[in-house]
Amino acid sequence: MRDGDDDDEVLEDATQPDAAAAAEKGRAIVAEARAVRRRMLDDAQHRRRALVDELERMRASIDDAIAALTAPDAAAAGTAGDPGPPVRAPDVSSPAPSAPATPAPESPRSAPTDASPREPARVGALFDVLRSAPPVPKAKPRPRRDPPPEPGPDDAPTDSGAAGAEKEPETGPAESAPADQPGDAVRRRRDALVEPLVPDVVRASKRLLQDEQNSLLDTVRRARGRLDSDRLLPEPARQRETWTALLAPSIDAAYLGGRAAAGKSGRVTSAPDRLLAELAALLVMPLRERVSTTIEGAIAMGPYDDAIELQRELGSAIGARFREWRGSDLETHVVDVLAAAYSRGAYDGAGPAAMLQWVPADPGRCPDCDDNALEPTLKGKAFPTGQPHPPAHPGCRCIVVPADAGESTTAI
Repeated sequence: MRDGDDDDEVLEDATQPDAAAAAEKGRAIVAEARAVRRRMLDDAQHRRRALVDELERMRASIDDAIAALTAPDAAAAGTAGDPGPPVRAPDVSSPAPSAPATPAPESPRSAPTDASPREPARVGALFDVLRSAPPVPKAKPRPRRDPPPEPGPDDAPTDSGAAGAEKEPETGPAESAPADQPGDAVRRRRDALVEPLVPDVVRASKRLLQDEQNSLLDTVRRARGRLDSDRLLPEPARQRETWTALLAPSIDAAYLGGRAAAGKSGRVTSAPDRLLAELAALLVMPLRERVSTTIEGAIAMGPYDDAIELQRELGSAIGARFREWRGSDLETHVVDVLAAAYSRGAYDGAGPAAMLQWVPADPGRCPDCDDNALEPTLKGKAFPTGQPHPPAHPGCRCIVVPADAGESTTAI
């Protein structure tokens, strides 16, 4: 036991000098840092005093220059031939007429400068030259045109005056509403029917999208084993059936409106089932493809530590994709679907041998649709883009209407 105590004492004696040296070194560093800080503060204070002194000198020079420039004006005001009392400049003493102009008394805060005593005389001579120059002629003001007096009860206009009054409105620019372009009436009629349907369809679609998102996230949480988009997404046929049931009333209304625009109504009360399935797919499939790509991309970002981390990443990516679709893409696709239903109704309502006129949704924007609108086409024949009726491409909102051969239809 004694040997152990001796070892501890030896170790303690060996570490004490090191601790003392470290403490001394730390105090020296602190003292040096304080000295550097003090020097920096003193240097900053010195620079500040130098700047203040320089500002005071500049201010004194400006005051002297102002006094030198003001003194000749005060002398001129005192010697002018005005019969009234001379006007004295504020805070400046007017010198006697015979005495040379002297600068105004210095401001209490001004300091003596190195300006030459001949500067006031030089400035006064400059003012004398300026005063001796011929005055600049002032521009004559334009005569004001007063409005013509209102005619009194006894002031009957003459025949020439009446004729002038009648002709006066013709001199101004003609303000007339722009003439309708070919197809404007067709588009207005279609929009008047389709636009009121959009808000209800969008609200119902958002609710269904939220249900699909929740179901998909629940499937992700319950999935076991290898994950892929085909296992997680609902069956395409069942999804189309769900969306067809939701869109059917609005598609029927747009389709029947197109048939009525073509002159057919009565026996048909709804859109064909095949058309409903096609238009529902136009709305469902773009979102399904985006969600599938999102799922595959999130899985490819692995490997993940465990299934919980993968599920968390998938849930975040799927939620972002659905929010994007609801916020920026849903309404656009709804309008596209209803416009396509209206155009298909107009096509089906035309007679079997009718000539159809292609009406672009926005003339000049799509070259293919503008080519289709160049001349009418017999129903059943393909337009230049290869389609018998709109849509010619994703997002196409063109219309076909019955038209006489070689004549554009401007109204239905």
